[in-house]
Amino acid sequence: MTALGAEVNGLLEELPGEVAALDAVAARFRRATLNVGVIGKARQGKSRLIQSLTGLTDQEVPTSDGGFCTGVTSVLRHEEGVPTQAQVYFHSERSFLREVIAPYYAELGLGPAPTTLERFAGPLPPEPSGETSVEGSRYNHLVQYHTALPEYRRYLGMASPHLVSPHEIRRFVAQSDEHDQQRYHTFRAVRYVRITTHFAHQDWTGLSLIDLPGLGDSNLQDAQRIVAALKDEIDVVVFLRRPDPLGDGIDTSDYQLYDHVQEGLPDTGLDRCSFLVINRCSGPKGDNSANARKMAEQWLPASRFTVAEAHIADCSQPDDVAGAMDRVLDYLLAHLDDLDNLYLAVRSEKAAELHERLTHVMARAERLADLAQPTEIWFLPFTSLFKQTHGQLAHALAALVRELSDERDLTDGLLADAVDTVLEAAERDPAHATPDELVARAAAEDGLSMAYGKYLNESRARLSRRFLECDVALHARTAEMQQRVADVLRGPGSLGGLSTAQDGREFLLQVAARVPRVREDGGSEIRYALQLLADFQLSYRGMLQHRVRACLDGLHADTPTMPFPHQPGPTVQQVREMLEVAYNEALYTCRSELYKALADPSAAIFSIVEEFYDRVIPSAGVEEEWLVFYQDIRAEIWPGRFAALAEDAAHLRRWSESVAAVTTLAASTVPVALVETSEEAAA
Repeated sequence: MTALGAEVNGLLEELPGEVAALDAVAARFRRATLNVGVIGKARQGKSRLIQSLTGLTDQEVPTSDGGFCTGVTSVLRHEEGVPTQAQVYFHSERSFLREVIAPYYAELGLGPAPTTLERFAGPLPPEPSGETSVEGSRYNHLVQYHTALPEYRRYLGMASPHLVSPHEIRRFVAQSDEHDQQRYHTFRAVRYVRITTHFAHQDWTGLSLIDLPGLGDSNLQDAQRIVAALKDEIDVVVFLRRPDPLGDGIDTSDYQLYDHVQEGLPDTGLDRCSFLVINRCSGPKGDNSANARKMAEQWLPASRFTVAEAHIADCSQPDDVAGAMDRVLDYLLAHLDDLDNLYLAVRSEKAAELHERLTHVMARAERLADLAQPTEIWFLPFTSLFKQTHGQLAHALAALVRELSDERDLTDGLLADAVDTVLEAAERDPAHATPDELVARAAAEDGLSMAYGKYLNESRARLSRRFLECDVALHARTAEMQQRVADVLRGPGSLGGLSTAQDGREFLLQVAARVPRVREDGGSEIRYALQLLADFQLSYRGMLQHRVRACLDGLHADTPTMPFPHQPGPTVQQVREMLEVAYNEALYTCRSELYKALADPSAAIFSIVEEFYDRVIPSAGVEEEWLVFYQDIRAEIWPGRFAALAEDAAHLRRWSESVAAVTTLAASTVPVALVETSEEAAA
């Protein structure tokens, strides 16, 4: 059983991952755009290439002749005839600490990562001794996040997306201004940016470019962003490389970048969905054209840096870049079906493997379940305890129903207090318009009659909102009922050992979750009744709103209590008095109507508890359900009587839960997800 249990747990861990992988493939087929990720080390001309493709400038796609420039991932999408705009998505405090800061603590061995910004703002752990130059550089990056926190902290948790104009984009994505004279830190709070624009090359409708930060720095986030973006967003990769005119080759840093990308696309060979653009240019160091040709013709073929195609282009020249990208897109159009089929083949193979393993495990599990039945040694003392406890439970629930029956015609004190509080507040503060406000509104609304109708409607809305405060009293009454039932189950029902929850509703839900499968269809009258009681809720909208709304008809512009007299027209003071009369009449009607409903909560509470009792005590077959339930939990609620069986019972329960979970996943999740994904691919 132990070995089989380990295998079941292993499958449980694998299945959600496989479902997520299927979802990712399905999302790829659902996406309306082809997403091209532009990836390269820093200072290779990546931003120049994107500028040439899109027609954007340094303000939207930052470049720099100095250090690292791009700080966050940008997704650029072409839309015909739209002005350039950007949506900025910020980190929450939690995602910032978990995704940005925690990896530094883990990588550098600094101990537990901070869980709040206040803790991160405190002193950093000391720099580890004996670190390498790379580790020291990474610690310096953490120091920069720490030191600059006051400059970007206000953006963490800001509502997303945050719309910005083209001239503001650089401040959110770049590490410095266009002259490298002013440092920016806002990018540290940004997860990613989506830019919509009209690409200069109009034939690329349906194309999105993903600009990732340049790799080569010791910033942990850059490599992580590459992998995350590949898994979630990128369909095709375009590597960018600018050879050094003084001497170059495919080196270790190129392979590191390639491996990061391969980590994000493990299911397809990069030789089928990636391309290399070799940036040919002239600069202070000279013309690199010769080494660009060597890279394409000699160095690349001799390396393990394998791509579908390599093209040479001057990234500062739009026509040159457009030509290279056209060849990339021509290749994709010719091979896209093959790539799609490859994605599906990988997932189908994995799904078939999991299904075969699941079938084998389930066959063994069913045989083991047949052998794992309890012995008869405990049955007679258990039967005696069950009869005693079930009798106590039935008697206590019946007594509770009788108490509630006696109370069902009584005024609910909590609701009565709440209604009086609302009516007194509404009477004390009616918020009627002053004569001056009426004059101004009449001028704005083209006459006193229009102003009168608008004020009536506003009074109705204002008064209606006040009664929402009754929800608090009604919810409290519901909670009190659930607590009373929970106390019966804890005490006379001996079920207190199943849950430590103090809240009545939570206790009911936790007990319901423990009710075993007692019928062939998996249903249970006891579980249903517990969930029904836990989900029951008295509310203003369900009990009182229909009464209140009927009392507010006189505050409606179409059916006013005081119709607007047109001949002769009323004065401003008369209109104000008409508003007061209509409002006071509505208040009076509300008071009269709601006082009739003050016993309704008591009646509703009695009804739901009586229904609960009917389902769990006198219903046909329900005593047998209780017997099975108590048999399953006997070692937990009577540990003194069944202590020797407690551990075995817990193991058997965990085993049954694991087998049930695997059965559910095997029968539905993987096959359904695979079928849906295949259908989307076919479409």
